[in-house]
Amino acid sequence: MASILIPLANGCEELEAVTLIDLFRRAGFQVITAGLEPGPVRCSRGTTILPDQTLDEARDGRYDLMVLPGGQPGADHLNADPRIHALLKKLAAEGRYVGAICAAPKVLADAGLLKGKLATAFPGVLEAMDLGSDTKLTAAAVQRDGNVITSKGPGTAMDFALDLIELLAGPDKRRQVEAPLQRP
Repeated sequence: MASILIPLANGCEELEAVTLIDLFRRAGFQVITAGLEPGPVRCSRGTTILPDQTLDEARDGRYDLMVLPGGQPGADHLNADPRIHALLKKLAAEGRYVGAICAAPKVLADAGLLKGKLATAFPGVLEAMDLGSDTKLTAAAVQRDGNVITSKGPGTAMDFALDLIELLAGPDKRRQVEAPLQRP
């Protein structure tokens, strides 16, 4: 069973966070949501989420994937936290998967994990950064390059989660999770 860490920061995009959490749990994965600080997280549209643990409690766990929901100012809060950068770098160095959606791919970029990679994000987020010529931006809804997976925004959250499920557990598990969702 895959183990996934989803850090949650105040101002995160709840549609992305909840979609990832829900679909990963439908797949039978162990999902740990971790707040940057103790207590509830207030999302960008006012929804409140109670994380399973704090990031300090969760950061010594062994994870197959760490995935960052976007939203503002949530992505900025994640990006400003050195623990997030350290965890992302550690997992990437171990060959584990790191992912981010919407505005959160900028966290991957600032952690140095988009160098030489294909990536996507919410329009304008990565374009506003000095990524150098070795990072290639795409218009894909979901973009995978090695162990780095990025996605565009709230409307691509379900595709992102399903692609990650397939990556971690194979196409049969994806079909098992996707069929009852009644997607067109």
